[in-house]
Amino acid sequence: MKMRLAISMVIGLMAIAASGCWHSKSPQQQYTEALMRGNSMQASQVWLNMSQEDRMKFSRGEGIKPDDTAAKDAQQQIMNHYKDETGEEGPSNAEEMEQQMPTPLGASLRPLP
Repeated sequence: MKMRLAISMVIGLMAIAASGCWHSKSPQQQYTEALMRGNSMQASQVWLNMSQEDRMKFSRGEGIKPDDTAAKDAQQQIMNHYKDETGEEGPSNAEEMEQQMPTPLGASLRPLP
């Protein structure tokens, strides 16, 4: 009975540890987020604990996922700015904005094959 309890506890602890590993952020992501929050002390600790390989990945931009909300906020600000400038309703998405974008000498933007 004690043996079964011990085995089930070990399996439970392993499951908890494994679940934490799957959802942990890369060192590059941790470093970037610490810098974005202005927490230089935490960023320094993450950088010091990074391996040389992780630092190389950071320099190549690997291991960092972009913040989707920031991209959506920027697009919304562009749309609002367009509306304020012209006084009319602007394009509703980036594709429409590209189609309306003026180019020098009357050239047009066409999708590349």
